[in-house]
Formats: sequence, structure tokens, C-alpha cells
Amino acid sequence: MHEKHDVREAYARQLLERYSQWLGNIEAVELGEVEALSREVDSMLSEQDSVLHAELLKQIVELRNKVTEMMWISEHMKILHDLSHIFAKTFEESEILWKAFELVSRVMRADAFFIAFYDEGDSEIKIPISIDNGVNYGPLTIPYGQAMVSKVIDTRETIHIKTMKNEPSEPEMFRWGSPEMDTNTCIFVPLMLGNQIKGVVSAQSYREFAYKKEHEELLKIIGFQVASAIETARLYERMYQMSFQDELTGIANYRAFHRDLEKLLSEENASVSLIMLDSDSLKAVNDHFGHHAGDALIKQIAEAMKEVAGPEDTAYRYAGDEFMLLCPGASMEMAEEKASAIREYLRLRPLTQDDCCILIAVSVGIARYPQDANTADGLKRAADEALYRSKRKGKNCTTVYAAG
Repeated sequence: MHEKHDVREAYARQLLERYSQWLGNIEAVELGEVEALSREVDSMLSEQDSVLHAELLKQIVELRNKVTEMMWISEHMKILHDLSHIFAKTFEESEILWKAFELVSRVMRADAFFIAFYDEGDSEIKIPISIDNGVNYGPLTIPYGQAMVSKVIDTRETIHIKTMKNEPSEPEMFRWGSPEMDTNTCIFVPLMLGNQIKGVVSAQSYREFAYKKEHEELLKIIGFQVASAIETARLYERMYQMSFQDELTGIANYRAFHRDLEKLLSEENASVSLIMLDSDSLKAVNDHFGHHAGDALIKQIAEAMKEVAGPEDTAYRYAGDEFMLLCPGASMEMAEEKASAIREYLRLRPLTQDDCCILIAVSVGIARYPQDANTADGLKRAADEALYRSKRKGKNCTTVYAAG
């Protein structure tokens, strides 16, 4: 009898130690282990003690679920904070999309993942990132009206497929790539900015019933952040490109000129001809006909340069009525031919203002890298000096730079 009491007492200590371990690491408690222990212990307890023990295990499970939920929410909030922090620092679309995938993967299974974008009225849906089993198969495009993506765009409602057993089995309906197994749980969430649909974000798992309602809500919030970040990145890109464009003529400006020239000269065995030209009559046109006529003159010069520029050439309005034409790889003879063509284009297309014919003439200077200078500033000074000589010779002519 005494030995039986000792055994029960030792077993009770083991139970207390196990419960203590559970409470010390409650989120790691396996529900299957709790159920197995309940069956094991209940067979050794009286009916009254069994009820008390069941209540104890129930409280342990509830505590475990609450702690797990709080940890999930905490990680959820950290994900959103991290996303906001990352998106505030980058305007690269590819980085935004990849970081979204990485952070989503921290709080939910994302064996497959894609983000699709759609502009209202387009015939195609663009999928810049489509990850399947760790491999990015994007960018892709699909016709609008095809696949589950189109359905989400049309309805603007989340679709949560918990198991494929009762769903269409065509792979193209859900994901793209070539994994060894198909996904079994899929969430498709519309990307919304205000009332405007921007696309779809989808997380998918090889497992069945892998996601809860909380995962849908997480994807909705992340989807909104991604859509906002992409919209901001595209706006930034448009503004950035506009900063390199001349507003009046639509050609590149002086910022673009310096950026492009430095890039060209950094290339191995670089060879560049620079054509610099300046209007001979802008001030007179402004004085006699007004600035609107002067603007028309500037636009006409820009049109002449665009017409003459080859596929590798770039025209710039550098300042006022001063223009540049960068011609990579062009010989001096080719550069002179381009300058002559610009002047001829303008000669044949005078402006008409108040029944008056306004002739357009330009003075031109040409210099080459590396023959005439070994730096960007040196090349510009050489072309400027050649242009100055054209002005001194009476204007409306072309001068090739010659040292000394």
C-alpha cells in the first residue's frame, strides 16, 4: 500500500513538472500532447478529480491559444511596421515587391506568392513577381478575364480557397511556376487604394486549411501598403524623369546632359562628338514679336535636333536658346553632317508671325572626345569655344574645334 502511494506521488510530481514546463513555454504546447495526457491521467483519477483535471487542462489550452494569438498579433504589427519603414526608404518597385513577400512569409506560409497589377481599361494583367517554391517566375502577363485574378478584380472581394478537393484543378487558375506539388490553400486579396482597384495579392500553401481569417486581414493591410508604395514609387519615377526633361520642348535638359555625358565618358574606349548650337536671333524675335514667338523659335530648334538625331544620339536644351547634341561614336565628318542638316532643316522651316517670315539661324560648335578633351568639362569648353568662333565669324555657320 505504501509503495502504491509512493508511485502515485512520483507520478503527481512528474505531472507538476510537465505543467510547469508547459507554463514556462506555453506557446510551444502541442494540443495533441494535451489530449493524450488527458486520456492517460483521467483513467487514474476519480470522477470528481477528473473533472477538476479537465478544467485545468482546458485553462492551459486557453492560455496557450491566447498567448499564441498575442504573439501572432505582435508579429503582425511588427511586419506592418517593418513594411512601412522599408517602403519609406525605397522607390524601387522590385525591392518593394520582394520585401512584401519576405515579410508575409514571416507570419504565414507562402509556398507560392504573387502580386498582380491592373489599370482599368487594360486588356492585360501584369504580374511582376510570381514566386513558387522559392523561385520567382515573373514578370508575367495574362489576358484580362482569365484566371482567379480577374474574378477578384471584377468583384473586389477576397477569395479564400481552403482545399482544392472541391475546387477547379487547373493550375493556371491559381499560380504560375513549376513546383513538384500543387498548392492546396489559396488567398486572393484585392489591392485597393480608396475605391480604386489596383490589382491582386495572393498567398498560397501546399497544405490544406493553412490560413485563418486573420491571414486574410493581414494580406488586405499589406496589399494596401504595397499598392500605396508602388503608386508612390511610380510617382517618384515620373517626377524624377521630369527633372531631366525640358518643359517647353520635351527634350532632355542640362541635368540630363551632364548625367549622360559622364556615363558615356565612363565607358571603355569612349568616343563622343558634342555639337553645341545657339540661336542667332532669339533676343530680336522676343523684342519684336513677343516671348510666345521666341518660345516657338526654341521649339523649332528642338524639332530640328530631334529630326536629325540618330538612334544613339540625344538632344538637350541646355539653357535658354543653347542646345547640345551628344553623338556617341560619331566621327567629325558625321558630326558636321548632322550640324549641316540641323541648319538646313531650320532654313526650310521659318516661323510666321503677324504676316512676317522669321528666319531661324543657329551658330554651331563641334568638339570630340578624346581627341579635343579628356574630361566632360573639357569637352564642353572645347565645343563652347568653337561655338564662340562661329559667332565671331558672323554667325549662321559651323566651326570645328581646333586647339590653339
